[in-house]
Amino acid sequence: MNNYYAHSLAGRLPLEWEPLDDHLQAVASRAGEFAACFGARDWGRVAGLWHDLGKYSSAFQAYLHRENDCEAHLEQFKGRVDHSTAGAQHAAKSIRPWGRMLAYAIAGHHAGLANAAVDEASLDARLKKNVEPYDAAPNEILSVANQLSTPALTMDHADRGRAAFQMALFTRMVFSCLVDADFLATESFLNPQQAAARPVDHESLAAMAGALDRYLDELSDNSQLTRVGRCRQEVLAACRSAAELQPGFFSLTVPTGGGKTLASLALAIKHAQRAGLRRVIYAIPFTSIIEQTAAVFRRVFAGLNEAVVLEHHSNFDPRKETVKSRLAAENWDTPLVVTTNVQLFESLYAARTSRCRKLHNLVGSVIILDEAQTLPVELVQPCLAVLRELVTDYGCSVVLCTATQPALEFRESFPIGLRGVREIVPNPERLYAEMKRVEVRSLGRIDDASLADRLAIEDSFLAIVNTRPHAARLFLQLADRLGRDDSLFHLSTNLCGQHRTDLLKVIRDRLAAGHTCRVLSTQLIEAGVDIDFPVVYRALSGLDSVAQAAGRCNREGRLDRATVWVFEPTDVTLRGYLKSVASTAAEVLPDFDDPLDPAAIARYFQLHYWKQAGDDCWDKPGVMRCFPNQPEKMAFDFRTAAERFRMIDDATVSVFVPYGKEGPRLLETLRYAGPSRQLLRQLQRYTVGVYQQAYDAMRSADIEELPSGYAILVNADAYDDRLGLRTDRIGFHEPESLVI
Repeated sequence: MNNYYAHSLAGRLPLEWEPLDDHLQAVASRAGEFAACFGARDWGRVAGLWHDLGKYSSAFQAYLHRENDCEAHLEQFKGRVDHSTAGAQHAAKSIRPWGRMLAYAIAGHHAGLANAAVDEASLDARLKKNVEPYDAAPNEILSVANQLSTPALTMDHADRGRAAFQMALFTRMVFSCLVDADFLATESFLNPQQAAARPVDHESLAAMAGALDRYLDELSDNSQLTRVGRCRQEVLAACRSAAELQPGFFSLTVPTGGGKTLASLALAIKHAQRAGLRRVIYAIPFTSIIEQTAAVFRRVFAGLNEAVVLEHHSNFDPRKETVKSRLAAENWDTPLVVTTNVQLFESLYAARTSRCRKLHNLVGSVIILDEAQTLPVELVQPCLAVLRELVTDYGCSVVLCTATQPALEFRESFPIGLRGVREIVPNPERLYAEMKRVEVRSLGRIDDASLADRLAIEDSFLAIVNTRPHAARLFLQLADRLGRDDSLFHLSTNLCGQHRTDLLKVIRDRLAAGHTCRVLSTQLIEAGVDIDFPVVYRALSGLDSVAQAAGRCNREGRLDRATVWVFEPTDVTLRGYLKSVASTAAEVLPDFDDPLDPAAIARYFQLHYWKQAGDDCWDKPGVMRCFPNQPEKMAFDFRTAAERFRMIDDATVSVFVPYGKEGPRLLETLRYAGPSRQLLRQLQRYTVGVYQQAYDAMRSADIEELPSGYAILVNADAYDDRLGLRTDRIGFHEPESLVI
């Protein structure tokens, strides 16, 4: 067999297939370019040249000719030929001592990053496996080992644990470069139309800065210079000034309503311009909150290329891999990405190819962590460890945004905290006093019926509770008292994003017109939503959440006096994280007249983060133990780390719902044409997260699973125009543990 191919085309003659040498050179070129941004061009290039060495085997070529299918190059399914182990073995044998790191990346470019030595899928097992001979590989490809340089890492070899972690992250970054290059090169051959649709010329940061400045000037011209307005201008000026500083860690501590979202974006874009950084990643705690933030950013950049803003939050990985699902995966190659903490951090610890391919595009980025204090206590150590290395070795700046108190900085009681964090606003305590617009009062313990009676006599209010089932129950109780009242609304992630957006527009319009407006919501409304109520009720939660709720009350300071009522519901039993933060807040509240005073918030975080019992609490699942402090062994358990690093314990499955007029049309396109990047971006607006138990209960009659692996709700009765997805209608009652 004289001709060797990387990919075949179903029903087409070999003359039209992709030559293997062409594919290897294309992947090597792209991977080298990607890795050059962190000083590892040679690593990316060698990974690209060796990743498919196993395709030079007669066994693989015979299989390709026999199957003649565009999916024949995927490895994960029974009967397919292993072509990635050969390159991994060649790397481990040819390069000492660094070849093992390259072997992880090559062995995993289809199956994902492996553990060091746990089972037959581990790297050690793969390196001992008998592979089909690949003697036909050209010597000029096999002999490039001498091109590899020592990784450019700023390691302190006295800190062996950190050195091992740095080497593991470097391995993951090289893996990301290889995977993304392989995806893109494969796409160019198998789906040239989709490849051509990718934007080639991104909007410049200068164009984005100009658009943002014009937008901010227009806002300033159209607003009254109230006390709140003056504070916002002060915050913006401080951010613009801080943009001139060298890359590193920043802290932006601004009370809710202080213009933090646009000010931090102005900081990031100007800082990226001055420091030669490449893009801005804006990470937000919850999916439901980023929708509004992304919408604001799209208004800011409305005159620029529509691809300037990427909103990426739902995990659309289907249940099986296909060529189309691989090519549709996002790689964050855009100037501004709006995402969630879950997507960001779980990707940084992921093992799967589809989630890791974006990581190299984090290099040289400004990463804004909105509401940084919401990082879960039990994972805060691995979160801070990876942020530290992104700043140290990968040229990133990280902006820690918070409305309350910097919670993640080093202190004696919090030794894993970040060092060298620079505060942007000169005097956060004075700014809090200037912007105080509400009084927080306690309503005490109260049952749902009594709370509903109280809410029913309010003209307009926002009531925020901790769980989706509680929000739905309170809404139904109020609906019983008020009848079919068009002033009553429910918001939670049981409603798809487009549904929530539509309702928020109605709510804003009613408030602006002075009409009665009653809203029962989960905490999805607490950040990134510019909305202003005369009174707010908040179920007991963390003090940072209470502060966010207060930001929706008398937001513009037009009222002389406004109240946020904190109540402890007696009909809900909280668990896990919700129980922890509520009990910590309950411990702090009696000691302070104003629970949002910076001193009260400091006390709250002292109990919540800083007084925890070390690693057992700050890395409860043991993620960091997957990178043992023996860097010379390179025994990294990537797959176990990915399994342990879960920011949401109760994982849900994304289901597309046929909401409105556009939803059904998009779902028909998915059903008959399959997934594409553009279609999945549109469908983000029409998803609801469903518990696995509920998903299983709905699978036979209510949900259609498409051949592409995506799921569609087909039972129209299970989606309510006021409450969204109603799993109770199919006999599944959601547990009181999903926050939003």
